[in-house]
Amino acid sequence: MKTKSLTAEMSGRFVIPWNLSEWAEAPDLLVWLEAEISSLDWNNPMLADFLKANPAYRPRLLLTLLSYAYALGICESDEVVAFYYKDAALRRLFPGESPDAREISRFRRENRGLLKWCLLELFKRVLRERFRLGDTLIPAGLRRYLVDTATARLDAARDMDRGAHGAI
Repeated sequence: MKTKSLTAEMSGRFVIPWNLSEWAEAPDLLVWLEAEISSLDWNNPMLADFLKANPAYRPRLLLTLLSYAYALGICESDEVVAFYYKDAALRRLFPGESPDAREISRFRRENRGLLKWCLLELFKRVLRERFRLGDTLIPAGLRRYLVDTATARLDAARDMDRGAHGAI
């Protein structure tokens, strides 16, 4: 992977690739995403009680799967399900799981803000790695662009599902 400076990249129109594996290896993306998701408070008593009462609900699987798929440009729910079965690393993280398109669509709809946060954090990590920024702050304008890009991916996923299945 060829490293450019952020200044050189931004001399033209700066665009995050639809498939982030153009800028970082897919296994690295999954590791970084898992680190972000692990930073969430999974021991929150309210969440723990909710998960005990709803054992079929799998937020960690769905958050990881959807964020990873969207980062790779896979947006339609049926394609996300197929991606889970094709990706050995995902199956190792979540063995025995079997997500379906309706569950994915519902999770996306109910957790839009959380998915947007995951994508934003992953985009920032990819930028820091690609352009060797270290822990420098992401400028406000670039951060806004990254938020808009994450939102656009979620909107694309919703629109693709609506086109493929009607209003899921």
